[in-house]
Amino acid sequence: MKHIFASLAVAAAALAPTLAHAGLDGDNPIHPLVGLALTGGGDKLASVDYTNGGSKDITAGGLVQIYGGLEYHEKGSPFGFQGTIGYHFDNTSADNGNQRFQRWPIEGIALLNVNPQFRVGVGARYAAAAKFTSDGAGYVGNADFNSRLGAILMGEWLITPSMGLQLRYVSEKYRVEGVDNNGAPIRATIDGSHGGIGFNYYF
Repeated sequence: MKHIFASLAVAAAALAPTLAHAGLDGDNPIHPLVGLALTGGGDKLASVDYTNGGSKDITAGGLVQIYGGLEYHEKGSPFGFQGTIGYHFDNTSADNGNQRFQRWPIEGIALLNVNPQFRVGVGARYAAAAKFTSDGAGYVGNADFNSRLGAILMGEWLITPSMGLQLRYVSEKYRVEGVDNNGAPIRATIDGSHGGIGFNYYF
């Protein structure tokens, strides 16, 4: 994972000269954006042991989030607002079975520039259509998750007006209802809180 973060930083630095005058420096205050984040944390939902001796945990805060949306940011203003929708998932796959926790987060974040290259944000998140599924040798049951409105705290370093590296923390919980692999009902509160590092590109 460290290698992924390092590669993102190197690629961003290499592209910086050509993108220095794009993105949030544009005269149009509405900026489309796309992003990718790697996240970790939350309660363990399931665990798989592989025949080669390895193992993988599925957590309520993992693992990859991709998203897109819009930012409203007037040129020269210290304030901005982002609205995004994305796909957030953690999964394990093998020839004889699979497990996946997925949700579609909707996020709104208010932003404040502390200086021209660094800003902080606070916001809210709702993880829609959250569910855990499993099949084959990885079957441990299936369940739908009822999301609670969560809170977001983030900091972002603007490498250029088009590219930003983010650190973020999300506090959120789910209420889960389903059945286990014995057919018994499952009802529990799950902590999906997680931290993450991400990369945003602004048009």
